[in-house]
Amino acid sequence: MRGNVDWEIVKAVARRIGEIAPDFLEENVLIGGSAAWYYRRLLEISNDADFPPISYTEEEISLWLSKDFDVLGTRRENIAAHLGVLLSGDPPVARINGIWVDSPNEGITITRANTHASSLRITVADGTELRIASPILLYREKLTLANMQNPRPQDALHMHTLERASRLVICQLAEALELTKLGCRELFAFLKEAQEMAPDLLAHQALLIRLKKQMPRFSEHKIGNALWHLLQKQIFPLIEERLVGLGQANGLDEAEDKSSAIKLKF
Repeated sequence: MRGNVDWEIVKAVARRIGEIAPDFLEENVLIGGSAAWYYRRLLEISNDADFPPISYTEEEISLWLSKDFDVLGTRRENIAAHLGVLLSGDPPVARINGIWVDSPNEGITITRANTHASSLRITVADGTELRIASPILLYREKLTLANMQNPRPQDALHMHTLERASRLVICQLAEALELTKLGCRELFAFLKEAQEMAPDLLAHQALLIRLKKQMPRFSEHKIGNALWHLLQKQIFPLIEERLVGLGQANGLDEAEDKSSAIKLKF
């Protein structure tokens, strides 16, 4: 059945793949509508004051339903063998729990190499771990698609969700209770990805305020030094320049801080 995949179904498919071919989840990155579902749920569960969930109409909710479980990594022609399943249906494809597991061609900005390099490792409620594409990379792809001649209606919906989720993820990584090498590397990679691929994502007052509040932590720990320099020398000037261009530069220091770092399982 096409167009019936929500986040609960995505989790069930990932859980089953983890049982029969756990290496598939390590070598592949969730992309497309299934990945957008994760970030939609992240906004809902986090319920962040600065980056709240987006409300959708019934019609928009129907557009959200994905048709498959899309990944990048294993080539399409090798998926069935990698999963140890037979092709089925019309057209014959690899299916798990009746859902098509597919690996489409690389996108306009999404490639196998950059998708895996900046992916996040997430854990669903039953302990299954999987990789999911960066919201920044997904946003840049959706932005490109939405600006094409014949955009799909779901691309704009996904794009707005990914824009807000990108800012939330950056804040949550920066505000993590424990400063770790992995966390610093992930945040550094996310900031560079935004700087290079979607700098407008960074032009947000609350994001700037919340990142600045973490600067003392980054300066006090050796593992945070590279982050401190990146933020101070490159990211903050970029954000402030763009906010001035948007006419939103006033009152940054006085704005209320509403940050809350939350570690979530789905």
